[in-house]
Amino acid sequence: MKVAIVVPYFARYVRGNEYGLADGLARLGADVTVIASQGKALREKMLTSESKPADEAAFKVRYLPTLLDVGEIPFTPAVIGEVRRGGYDALLLQEDYQLICHMAYLAAKRKGTPTVLSTERTHFPSGFRRPALWLFDHTLNAMLRRGATAYTAHCTAARDFVRRELGVPDGRVRVLHVGVDAGLFRPVQGQTPLTDGEIKLLTVARLHPYKGLEHLIRAMAIVHRRHPGVVLYVMGRGPSGPDLKKLAGDLTLDDAVRFVETPVPNTQMPPVYSSCDVYLQPSVVEPYGIAVLEAMACGRPVICSRVGGMMDTVEDGVTGFLVPPADPEALAEKILALAGDDRRRAALGAASRERVERLFDWPVIARQYLSLIESLSEARR
Repeated sequence: MKVAIVVPYFARYVRGNEYGLADGLARLGADVTVIASQGKALREKMLTSESKPADEAAFKVRYLPTLLDVGEIPFTPAVIGEVRRGGYDALLLQEDYQLICHMAYLAAKRKGTPTVLSTERTHFPSGFRRPALWLFDHTLNAMLRRGATAYTAHCTAARDFVRRELGVPDGRVRVLHVGVDAGLFRPVQGQTPLTDGEIKLLTVARLHPYKGLEHLIRAMAIVHRRHPGVVLYVMGRGPSGPDLKKLAGDLTLDDAVRFVETPVPNTQMPPVYSSCDVYLQPSVVEPYGIAVLEAMACGRPVICSRVGGMMDTVEDGVTGFLVPPADPEALAEKILALAGDDRRRAALGAASRERVERLFDWPVIARQYLSLIESLSEARR
């Protein structure tokens, strides 16, 4: 089975969705090639270093020349020739609004190659991208949504969004989750990268308004008054950094909120997750929240906003807590509840690890994708 995963950007040092899916399918015996532009997504520049991966990947990567890149939509027409010549049995197309996926789909359609379209969309963007996306949604994107052989969503929220906002018929979209490498991301003992604080909180995110970090810092003002031993570590870089640091200073939280801007390779994150007591993801917009899965795989209890993929990955009251987005009081309440209860943190963390192993480990997710691909190939015969 020869499978291509078509994605606008790909970095081997980021163990994200495309890496995990490619690796998982390859380890099940598929011949997998990731096809991407030569560019780099902004979030990769903000969150990670460019260190090389420690191991050799089980799949191939084809980086194609990019003629233009506007708003993180690269124009990579070489994908047409790659799909025509590649002899692929199936194409996995990551998102409906990417030109590289449109062109790959048209080439695959001409050859009669099955295509699986995936989406993580849970909202419309703001600013100049919104009208541009509206135009795409009523032309090229609609063509791809109708024409793809199969259509999957990364989470229930994404499935519901394309039904509600884009008019995709009920029954057209199947939820296949993003996974995590539970072999790499696992509890690590004896290493404590996060050194200060009686109770250590961690969030890993691009510093952007979508991530809701302003509300978490305001929650820390409430927490700090009642439990001054709690310290929050904010790992990441981004445009909101100066404003967030100013807010922490204005709230006299310089000792309680620590900003960690030095990039840490993805493969070196397990000790970081393992050394926190609670992981938080306070996003107001979050298509999935892979960092939440990584923290859960490392046996950490999590407190997250009730948005996006986190409504699927987090079992409220069992692996952690879901709170309303943009609600500092609710965040503070749950932080304080866990800060004073070692046994509850341990129980939630153990349940987090068990849930990841059972539902979200990449071998589990990859088997679901492979089953779908095989069914499409059989129907083609």
